[in-house]
Amino acid sequence: MVGFPAWFVETIQGRLVEVSALIEHQSEPRQAFEEEHKAFQALFASMDIARKPEFEDWEDKLSIKQSLLYERLYLQGLKDGMQLADAFASPSVLSE
Repeated sequence: MVGFPAWFVETIQGRLVEVSALIEHQSEPRQAFEEEHKAFQALFASMDIARKPEFEDWEDKLSIKQSLLYERLYLQGLKDGMQLADAFASPSVLSE
């Protein structure tokens, strides 16, 4: 199995970080991120977290937040992959 070059892996990782940051600041999923953050703060407002309904609430909101993030990352990766495939399939201006 052939590995990817280091520059390619670094580029993809950089893109993942960039897209994740953009997704977290978009208005559409913002409510889920804010709700998760509020639930997390309410969770740690008391010390006995094992028996608190706040823990379950935070856990639910965290799950929703992560689902939104993964969905957006997948879709952006699909778009990026399609653009890359199109760029490789298109005749190059430089080769003309």
